[in-house]
Amino acid sequence: VAGRQAGFAFNTFPLMEGRLVPEGYMELRPLYRNFFESVPSVQLHHRALALTTLASVSGVWVWVQAMPLPPQLRLATDLLLLAAWGQVGLGVATLVNCVPVHLGSAHQAGALSLFSVVLFTLHSCRAPAQAGKLAARIGQRVAVA
Repeated sequence: VAGRQAGFAFNTFPLMEGRLVPEGYMELRPLYRNFFESVPSVQLHHRALALTTLASVSGVWVWVQAMPLPPQLRLATDLLLLAAWGQVGLGVATLVNCVPVHLGSAHQAGALSLFSVVLFTLHSCRAPAQAGKLAARIGQRVAVA
């Protein structure tokens, strides 16, 4: 979005200039150019990705609330929810304010933060005890051979 300066177009949310699908969507030929060169298409796809990510993260968070999770994983899922909502909030604020530098920079930093929290969450899902047992078994087999 930043490379196409798409943040300066369609500065309304949730609709794009009063429309769900913006005027000019998927009009470039050949069609694949719309994914990289069309401001309306790039803007709509960015919004769709943001909202589906937010819905998925929120759904996972609600789902794991009933589970007995280790403290680190509980923290990771809570941070993931906070980071996703924060990133979408920053994105909307950046958009409706016509991309001031401080909000645009915060939104870019938010993307890195959200990615980092996703990695932390995935890391927290591992089962280190079983991985250690597997490594020990492999080590024993190598030592015997």
